[in-house]
Amino acid sequence: PTVLVDVNHDMEVMQEESFGPIIGIQKVSDDYEAIRLMNDTRYGLTAGVYSQDQDRSEFILKQVQSGSAYWNCCDRVSPHLPWQGRRDSGIGVTLGVEGIRAFQRSRAWHMRSP
Repeated sequence: PTVLVDVNHDMEVMQEESFGPIIGIQKVSDDYEAIRLMNDTRYGLTAGVYSQDQDRSEFILKQVQSGSAYWNCCDRVSPHLPWQGRRDSGIGVTLGVEGIRAFQRSRAWHMRSP
């Protein structure tokens, strides 16, 4: 794994989706700046917050535009929950009831008793 420190928001590691073992750490002045920067991207597959303060973490994650939100963990996928991205992330919905429905085709039946 690679951890990059002292990065800024304009760097590629902060603007592109990375599926490799790399992360950029950027200092922010407050939670509102963190939320603004997290939403200032073309992507929105996942978002994560690491903190001992659950209320603060939920406050942040509720405002971040992502398909999945993680608090003190990452890459947990449940077959019971939908997995999808936002904006230019993801390829539709997979997993969960919503994922199954994505592969179904509805059919309307109009019938009258004889």
